[in-house]
Amino acid sequence: MLALSNAELRRRVAWPLCFLALAGACACVVLDLLDRSQIDSFNDARVTGIVLPVSFGLLGVVIVSRRPENRIGWIYLLIAVLMPVQPVAALYYRRSVITDGLPGSDWAAWLSNWISVLVFPAGLAFFAFLLFPSGRLPSPRWRSAARLAVALTAVTILATVFDPSTISVSGDLPSAPNPIGVTGFGLDAVGGVAYLLGLALIALAIGGLVVRGRRAPPHERQQVKLLAYAAALTMLPILITGIVGTAGVNVPAAGWNIPIVFGFGIAVPVACGFAILRHGLFEIDRLISRTISYAIVTGLLVGVFVATVLLATRVLPFSSPVAVALSTLAAAGLFNPLRRRVQQIVDRRFNRASYNAEETVAAFTERTRDAVDLDSIGAELVQIVQQALAPAHVSLWLRSSYSEP
Repeated sequence: MLALSNAELRRRVAWPLCFLALAGACACVVLDLLDRSQIDSFNDARVTGIVLPVSFGLLGVVIVSRRPENRIGWIYLLIAVLMPVQPVAALYYRRSVITDGLPGSDWAAWLSNWISVLVFPAGLAFFAFLLFPSGRLPSPRWRSAARLAVALTAVTILATVFDPSTISVSGDLPSAPNPIGVTGFGLDAVGGVAYLLGLALIALAIGGLVVRGRRAPPHERQQVKLLAYAAALTMLPILITGIVGTAGVNVPAAGWNIPIVFGFGIAVPVACGFAILRHGLFEIDRLISRTISYAIVTGLLVGVFVATVLLATRVLPFSSPVAVALSTLAAAGLFNPLRRRVQQIVDRRFNRASYNAEETVAAFTERTRDAVDLDSIGAELVQIVQQALAPAHVSLWLRSSYSEP
C-alpha cells in the first residue's frame, strides 16, 4: 500500500470536517422546524448556525484542496464546525423548556454560553484576518499579538465556564444554572476586560491588513482589495441602518441581522476564498471602479431629480405630474454623459490600468517602432504587462524560427 502524501492526507481530513459542519447546520434546521411556532423574528431562527457552517465549510474544504499549505482553509473549517454548536445548544435548551425537560439541558445552556468565544473576537476570526492571504504571520513581530489573542481567549472562556451566576440563553426562556459554577470565582470583570481587549486586537489585525496591503506585492495588494470590497459592501447597509435608527426610525432586528449574516457569513468568506485561490483577482479594480462610479451617478441623479421637482413645483408654475415627468426626462438625459465623466474620474483613482491602457499601448508602439532586437522587445513587453496588469507571473514564449526544406 502506497503511503499517502501530506497534501492528500490533509484533504482526507478536510472533507469529514466539512460534513460535520453541514451536519451541524442540518441540526439547526431540524430544531427550528420542531419549534417553528416559537420563531417570531429572523434572530429567533438562529440563521448563523445554518448559513455560516455551509459557507465557511465549503470554502474551507475548497481552499484546503487547492492550497493545502494555507492555514486559512483550516481556520475556515474549524469556524464551520464550531459555529453551529452555540445555536444547536441554545435550540436544544429551548426544546427542553418546551417539552418540560430533556437530558443534559443545563449542559447545553452552559455550552452555548462560551463556545462562540473560540471564534470571536480573539479566536479563529482574529487569525483569519491576521494570516490573510498567505496563511502565515506577516512578520515575527506579530507573534506577540498571536500569543496575546490565545491568552485572552483562554481567560474569557475560563471566566465564563466557571461563572457561578445563572446562564441566560434567551430573553424569553428561563435562566439555567451553571453545572460547574464555582462560588466566589469572581472573574466577571476580568472576562469583560479580556473580551474588550479581544475586540481591540481583531481591530488591530484588520488595520494591519490594510497597512500591509498598501506595501505588499501587486498580487497580494489585489487580494486585500477584494476582501476590503466585500467588507465595505457589507458594512454599507449596516451603516445606513445605524443612521436610520439614530434618526428615530424603528429598525427591525432583521435590518441588522440580514447584512451581518449574509455579508460576513457569505460575501466576506467568499471574497477571501476567491482572493486566496486568485480567481479573477485582477478584475477587482474594475469592479471597485464600476461600483463607486454607479453609486456616485445614482446619488447625483437622485439629487437632480429632487431638485428639479422642487424647482418646478415651488418656483415655476407646473403641476406635480408635469414636474415629475420633466425631472425624469432630465435625469434620463444626464445619465450617459454623467456616467462617462464620473467613470473617467473614478478610473484615474481606482482603475489606473484601464485608464492608462490606450496611453500605455501607444507608448509601447512608439518605443518599439524601429526596434529589431527581439530580446529588448520581449523585455519591454513583459515590463509593460507587469505595470498595466500586475499579474502574479509573466512569461513570454516565442516560436523558434525554422527554414524551409
